[in-house]
Amino acid sequence: MLSERQAQRLRLLLVAGLLAPAAMVLVGYLLAWLLKTPTPYFARWPDWMEVGAGVAAAGLSMGSLTLLAKLHPVLERALRRSGTRVGLDALEMAGYPVMLVMVTMAAFGEEVLFRGALQPMIGLVPAALLFGFSHGGWRREMWAYGVAAALSGLLFGAAYWLTGVIWVPVIAHAIHNIASTILLGKKVDVQWDAPLPRVRLLPEPDEEEVQQGQASADAEPQEVAADEQQLGEPVFPEGDGEAPGADDGDSADRRPE
Repeated sequence: MLSERQAQRLRLLLVAGLLAPAAMVLVGYLLAWLLKTPTPYFARWPDWMEVGAGVAAAGLSMGSLTLLAKLHPVLERALRRSGTRVGLDALEMAGYPVMLVMVTMAAFGEEVLFRGALQPMIGLVPAALLFGFSHGGWRREMWAYGVAAALSGLLFGAAYWLTGVIWVPVIAHAIHNIASTILLGKKVDVQWDAPLPRVRLLPEPDEEEVQQGQASADAEPQEVAADEQQLGEPVFPEGDGEAPGADDGDSADRRPE
């Protein structure tokens, strides 16, 4: 018998990992057939050049989102609240094996629908905007994640437009999703104290913990001043740490030799 957690993960695998991507593929091919546009072509496996193009597009997408997060602290916090927390919640619910299958199959279905079917109909930018909107862009708390998804969709769409091979954005999207899943809640630490750099994945502190630590650091000087006042010790203003009126020269109570 399956436990409740195992049954929940099996349902997630069937619905989000298989049925939802299959539905997107069917809708994509149906739209292409109804509107007489070219259908995505999967009759052959990608060659090495196409795989390399997909890897390059994935790296460009992840690098662009990293730069996007560094543009402003507000944007970085919004991305952490929307993308990272939602991803961590899903990972906790599904577990790594199911989560990796889900994000890989989602990449396949979404690329068939948005790049293979919609992009030839409505254009590169509108398809990318719809892609961002579908990733929670209609919800106020998810606006940053929607912007990030739209940017990635724009890059995946450009890769499809340049190559004409649907495998390229599928590979790029799958690599992006897998790497993002592995890096959820972690930060990359690179140390150059050896001939070869050492790369480590460290837990990324939660935003609330960072804010609590900052608040504690701000309150510490006030607590120290209050303790000194209770002990009867003089409390001096911030500066050189000397009592008022004291300086490097002769003071009023020094006697001439």
